[in-house]
Amino acid sequence: MVSRLAAVLVLGLLAAGCGTSDRQYERAVIGTWGSKEVAQDDVIVETETELLPGGRVNWRGELRVPVPATFYVPRGVNHEVKNGRLIFYFTASGEWAVREGFLHTRVEASTLPSLMPPGFSTAWRIREVNPKEMIYVSAGSGRTRVEYRKE
Repeated sequence: MVSRLAAVLVLGLLAAGCGTSDRQYERAVIGTWGSKEVAQDDVIVETETELLPGGRVNWRGELRVPVPATFYVPRGVNHEVKNGRLIFYFTASGEWAVREGFLHTRVEASTLPSLMPPGFSTAWRIREVNPKEMIYVSAGSGRTRVEYRKE
């Protein structure tokens, strides 16, 4: 009986520690972060992520795809061809939260659903947050990502 009570108390303290850690992460990640990813096929995604107090998130950025020199598409509201690249400008919004050391995001609205479809959600294990960068690891792929504070 005593060992069972001790186990329950230890689990309660561990859970309380996780909650404190999550709250610390929540405060630390609020702000605007930037990232740039280059895929093997030279597709570039440059994103600015704004994590707001209260769990709202806004994204804005560019998806740049290499195209042949003769490629032509009329300039549009959300795209243009420039320097040998078809550039799609996008925005999205949604929700974010920190739970058990993971940064969770969920897209609610997007101007480029092929990249960020509404309903898409992610979970990233937060490895480190400091005044200049946030480092986290994808729960799905194990890929590490670094974002830099824009403020």
